[in-house]
Amino acid sequence: MDWNWSDKNNASRYNSVYATPEEEFLACAARLRLAPGDSLLDLGCGNGEFLAVALRTVSSAAGVDVSAEQLALAAARLNGDPRVRLVKAAFLDLDEKPGTYSKAFSRKALHHLDDGQKISFFSKLGPAFKPGALFLLEDGIFDFERADLEANWGALMRDCAAYYGTGWQAKKDDVSFCFRREYPAGVKAWTAALQAGGFRVLERERRSSFYGSLLAEKL
Repeated sequence: MDWNWSDKNNASRYNSVYATPEEEFLACAARLRLAPGDSLLDLGCGNGEFLAVALRTVSSAAGVDVSAEQLALAAARLNGDPRVRLVKAAFLDLDEKPGTYSKAFSRKALHHLDDGQKISFFSKLGPAFKPGALFLLEDGIFDFERADLEANWGALMRDCAAYYGTGWQAKKDDVSFCFRREYPAGVKAWTAALQAGGFRVLERERRSSFYGSLLAEKL
């Protein structure tokens, strides 16, 4: 399925099928070591669930999403909190001031950029982060490089069935479309993109052969 974010029904379906328990966002906040005084950038903020968790701690935050419907839900959730700024923008159009952010988070969003676009995006956005800033990327991260996708397809589908369990059939078409028509990538490609923004990868958390996270630090 092509997630056309100009269709408001897609936001509702996504939030239903891919609902995330709060404890997962709390774990992400802990890995980011959120602290008072932090300024956070949430890329692909969706309906504001992570922002709501982060704003229990950080001093300010910005959430970026291309979906007007998702941003409306985020605005309602955050109830006019003056510490947060919501931005409707495509990632490649984002233009932030240098030295603005000390923390960043992106979950299931940056795989919409191909490998070249990932490099361009991080190159442009990198200066917006302070030295020592932490970036937690949680997304489609393959054990193999994208060029080997078809060779690994059978094993990948078996891993998906095991990972999603009883929810696999409801997600199978979406996930297959994502793998083939969007741009999850291997660790090497994600690392190169982060390096283009001046980040070094500190650690990888592997949840499956196709999903996990990278924690990176701005040099």
